[in-house]
Amino acid sequence: MTQSVVIVGAGIIGAATALQLAKTGHSVRVISAGVPDATHAAFGWVNASFFIDDDHHHLRAAGIAAWHRLAAAVPVSVTWPGCLCWDVDVEATFAKLRAFDYPVKVLSQSQIAALEPSLRTCPKQALFFPNEGAAHSPDLSQQLLTAAQALGVQLINNVTVSGIAMQGDRAVGVETATGVISADQVIVAAGTGSSRLAQSMGATVPLVSRPAYIMRTTPLPPMLDHILATPEGEIRQEPSGQLLMPMAVGHQGDRSEMLTQSPVAAADDAMLRLRGLINGLDEVQWAETLRAERPVPADDLPIVGALAEGLYVAVLHSGITLGPVVAELIATDIAGMLSNAESAMLAPYRPGRFIES
Repeated sequence: MTQSVVIVGAGIIGAATALQLAKTGHSVRVISAGVPDATHAAFGWVNASFFIDDDHHHLRAAGIAAWHRLAAAVPVSVTWPGCLCWDVDVEATFAKLRAFDYPVKVLSQSQIAALEPSLRTCPKQALFFPNEGAAHSPDLSQQLLTAAQALGVQLINNVTVSGIAMQGDRAVGVETATGVISADQVIVAAGTGSSRLAQSMGATVPLVSRPAYIMRTTPLPPMLDHILATPEGEIRQEPSGQLLMPMAVGHQGDRSEMLTQSPVAAADDAMLRLRGLINGLDEVQWAETLRAERPVPADDLPIVGALAEGLYVAVLHSGITLGPVVAELIATDIAGMLSNAESAMLAPYRPGRFIES
């Protein structure tokens, strides 16, 4: 049965979900507040080598497969250079990922130098994840929304949703300054704003503060062929030639609740680390910094599922890796057509886990 659906949020989760729902004939409207979202400032590393627990790894691996399905159907800015990683315990991580049958190799110092000759000093060992990708995050949401709009999705820009319109225990739309926008189904994919909207109708979506800076250099000739996860930070080179680097070391697992440096000081420090890692950057300067408010659930795991009849929530980190697979699962879940395997995949992430018994 087709439904009218309002999606709150036009980042990668909202945009990918709109596309999936439109493919199955639903009438979809996406509401965007018009401010930069977390997707725009994301590092864009598509991977399953970082994970919280076994179920989380399997979901992230499914995310990589979903990216390939999406890219086969929609022009999206994603490439698959693979990742060289030496900011982890190489032997322990290799054993864990091999047990998952995840593609991984241990490379020697000479092999690393051959793959990335611009490195000043190569580690003795590194892991190579050949199937990991890089998504140009500023373009993603618009690319997905453009494909969704071609299927009839309507985008409402620069409008703030103030609450969920309820009729008894059922959501019947969203509240805005100029009235209610009605729908059979509301999906909240509003990033850090998801908690506020859930609270407006008495539900709990607990998020923690995880702000981050990310930096881009001036454009450079090609010098990096892979994503690098190093003790100095995570780095990759974009198609523009700019080097992209989150300013927190260990960005994926960073648990800092506040930023203690100014964006200028943080970028200057990141450039020092970058120059120490890669040859040819002595005269290179950073060109741009962005601040991101990352939507991180309180237990670091995705929150995906119904909050009430007619009301669904999807908030997670990393949306870049998980966006396409979560969008597929949401569309199937709303239609009541989840397979046993899909139900098991979503089971650890249902919002009901935060309800006190």
